[in-house]
Amino acid sequence: MERFFGQVQKDKAIIDEDFHHLKVKRIKKGQQIEVIDRNTFQPYLCEVEKIEKRKALCKVLEQLPKNVPLVDITLLQCVPIKVSTLDEIIPPITQVGVSSLVPTISERSFQDPKVIERKIPRWEKISLESLKQCGRHQPLKIEKPLKLEDLKNYLPSEGLFIFPFERENNQTLGKVLKNAQPSQKIFIVVGPEGGFSQREAQLLEKIGFIPVSLGNFILKAETAAVVASALVYNLLVEKLKETQTI
Repeated sequence: MERFFGQVQKDKAIIDEDFHHLKVKRIKKGQQIEVIDRNTFQPYLCEVEKIEKRKALCKVLEQLPKNVPLVDITLLQCVPIKVSTLDEIIPPITQVGVSSLVPTISERSFQDPKVIERKIPRWEKISLESLKQCGRHQPLKIEKPLKLEDLKNYLPSEGLFIFPFERENNQTLGKVLKNAQPSQKIFIVVGPEGGFSQREAQLLEKIGFIPVSLGNFILKAETAAVVASALVYNLLVEKLKETQTI
C-alpha cells in the first residue's frame, strides 16, 4: 500500500505537502492509501475522495497500528570527510531500526560542527522519505554534532556500548550480544574513513565501549554503520521473540 504524509483531523485527511509524490504514484479517486499524520506519525487507512490541483482529500477509514523500532539503538557516526556520504547512510539506518543518529567528530572525520548542524534539516527530510518507504512510524532522531572526546559526558550510566574496530580479532557482535537484554539502550560508534586512531580506540575502551569485529574484511564506514546496526537490531529482536514479548 502506498504511504503519504498528510494532516489528519477526525475522519478527514489532507495531503498537500506530499501531493507531488501522490501524483507521481498515479493515485486515483477511490483508491485506498496509508496516510501518516505528519505531526504524530500515526498511520491511518484512508480512501481518496477528491484530487484537486494542489492537494488530495481523503476519508479516514480506520486508525492503523504504529510500526516502531523494537530496540533502542543510537548510532554515533563519525562524519565522513565528504559530508554528503552521510546522505547515503541515513536511509538504510532508518530502515534497519536505528532510533537516534549522533553526527560525531573524530580525528579523521569532517571537523566543522557548524556545517554539520546546518545539514541536519536535510538529513531529517531524507530520513522521512525512507520512513515512508519502509513502513516505519517513528522518525529517526538526529542530534547535534558531538566530539568523540566529549562522549563520556553524553552517555547514560547504563547501556551496552560497542564500536566496530578493524584491529579487533577476538570479540564478535554475537559474543558481545549473547548476554545483552533487548531492553538495554545500545550505543554504536562507527569511525570515519581510515578508522579510529589507537588513542581514540583506547579512549573508547576506557569509557566502557567494547571493540567488536564485523568479519575478516575491512568495511567502508557507511557499510559498517548499516551492518553493525542491522546485526544488533535483529539479534536483539530474536531475543525478544524467544521471550515472547512481541
